[in-house]
Amino acid sequence: MTPEQRREVDEAVAAGRRALASLEEASEALESAGRWGVADIFLGGGLTSAFKHVRISKAQTALGEARAYLRAFLRELDDVSGVDDLRVRIGTLATAVDIFVDNPLVDIYVQRQIDDAQDDVAAAIAATRTVLARLEAAR
Repeated sequence: MTPEQRREVDEAVAAGRRALASLEEASEALESAGRWGVADIFLGGGLTSAFKHVRISKAQTALGEARAYLRAFLRELDDVSGVDDLRVRIGTLATAVDIFVDNPLVDIYVQRQIDDAQDDVAAAIAATRTVLARLEAAR
């Protein structure tokens, strides 16, 4: 491996590690949101809905960072797909209805969106780890 190739691999590994850290942060926030979501379904209340949406917001921020890091990773690799699809898909209206109306059907809808986002993040984490392992083995 030439020094230039080594530098490119090192840059890709660094970008991948940053992406992985952001994805793991998003995963933790989504897990917390999921727990609050279950509490919201069974216990109800605007406060539990608000706590859930704070965690969702934290996950959205982490996913925004992860998308940026994954794009940098892709520039180095062009191996990981689905970067632009990483987001929590809960609209403003659903958030407002969930907090202020606190309907169990809305709670279940939001919980499903959290579950879907967790699946997407888990797949992105697995793909990123796989590519990082290949890169580190190539060093």
